[in-house]
Amino acid sequence: MNEELLRLFLDVVQLGSFQKVAEKNYVSQRAVSRQIQRLEQNLHTQLFERKKNKIVLTPAGEFFKKRSEAIINMLDATEHELHRFSYRGATNLSIGYFSPFDGLFIHKLLAKLSPTVNAFVSEESVEHLVSDVLMGNLNCAIVMDNYGFNNNYAQMGLQTVTIHRDRMIIGISERLGHNSEVDLATIQKIPVTYYSNEDSSYLKQAFTSSLQGIVRPAEVLRVPTYEQMQMLVGSGQALAFYPEKLIKILQNPLENICYLPLAGKSNQSFEFKLIFKAENPHDIVKQVAKILQVAND
Repeated sequence: MNEELLRLFLDVVQLGSFQKVAEKNYVSQRAVSRQIQRLEQNLHTQLFERKKNKIVLTPAGEFFKKRSEAIINMLDATEHELHRFSYRGATNLSIGYFSPFDGLFIHKLLAKLSPTVNAFVSEESVEHLVSDVLMGNLNCAIVMDNYGFNNNYAQMGLQTVTIHRDRMIIGISERLGHNSEVDLATIQKIPVTYYSNEDSSYLKQAFTSSLQGIVRPAEVLRVPTYEQMQMLVGSGQALAFYPEKLIKILQNPLENICYLPLAGKSNQSFEFKLIFKAENPHDIVKQVAKILQVAND
């Protein structure tokens, strides 16, 4: 087993087709199929069920998918971290985020930071971000809080600065027809999906807590790419939650998604917060907090 095989396996999982993976990698479908067979032989287990016109993961394949994502994420993060050692004589900043929405604040930050600051940006699950800040692997990170539940970051030894307040709204396909709101019955009929590039239950917990028993955790599903989430929502196979102010920036009319408030749920507010160690924060972290607060005014 090697990194190339793991990445190929994850491509097949994401695209759901040997042919599409072959086209993506400029190889033959037979070559992709042969590589997956080689992987299954090495593992002594079947990862996919081959059905007519489609392939699906076996239970072993589902387990291997989670492990493969963790391994690839670790390899990518390690390579990213090693690049830091090549920088000398300037201020280094390591900051993490978890979605395209809080990533917008990273863009604003980078535009305002001095050119002498070497910024290292990591996309991770919220759980991973909190852990990395606590362990000192990141100087700071942006997380979501006060939605369904809130974390006691002070008890963890972390300081927080609120950088954005928003309200959650629902994305629903234009194909399904809609009124001015998404009713609770629709939420109960169509699965809810969320994006996280790593295995994470943080957003699942937030969504189910905010809906107060309207949906069960099993009905809230994670997808590994934002594009996949948008495809599922746009085609009417799922719903998703979005920050009302920020989706206006990222909204793509070609995705055929309407963004509407949830009927009967007036309090869907939440916050994005910058978290960092409360004890003696680095000057660059104080500068980041000041920039993001100004950007939010």
